[in-house]
Amino acid sequence: MKAFIFDMDGVIMDSEPLHNEIIVEMMTLFGLKAEEPYLASLCGLTIDHIFEKIKSDYNLDISVNDTVKKYNGKLVAHVHANQLVPISGIPELLQQLQAANIPAAVASSSPIEFIEASIDNLNLTHYFQFLLSGDEVEHGKPAPDIYLEAAKRLTVTPVDCVVLEDSHNGATAAKSAGMKCIGFKNPGSGIQDLSITDIIVDDVNDIDISIL
Repeated sequence: MKAFIFDMDGVIMDSEPLHNEIIVEMMTLFGLKAEEPYLASLCGLTIDHIFEKIKSDYNLDISVNDTVKKYNGKLVAHVHANQLVPISGIPELLQQLQAANIPAAVASSSPIEFIEASIDNLNLTHYFQFLLSGDEVEHGKPAPDIYLEAAKRLTVTPVDCVVLEDSHNGATAAKSAGMKCIGFKNPGSGIQDLSITDIIVDDVNDIDISIL
């Protein structure tokens, strides 16, 4: 392993429930009822992709751009109004990587404003080489684009990267990029099929970088 790449939502912080809360709120405004299996299927997708999918699935006459702007505003407002807490084991894992001189990066489907505000709020910015949003690549997860771009920026080959993911869409992206992937079973991310991953953990504290 020459580099470690983190998803953010449901991995660095338990923010999938926040995403779901805002999605449910906005779907309710559209006159829709959001069921748990449907919400779980959206996990790991970019915000644009989520609302394009909702628009298509329910044949809605909505502006995706306007909806995404409202959604992003709610996300960032939440970060500024609250002190966020990292998932147990994340600060320690980042410290291990830093001590071993293994570069780390974030590759998240969330908008960059939310990623930057969240990582800053958590006081973790100094651990990462860069923060990468799914909005910065052509195809979001489950396509491999974001992880291939992360490897390029880290100047390492994909096979030398390890990814930590909590969603089926994210894990599919990492494996499609040719990377090793650790699946984190976070209850807040709903029921996720992580069978494609190389290792599955219930607790980030169980990750031992010496064997990766």
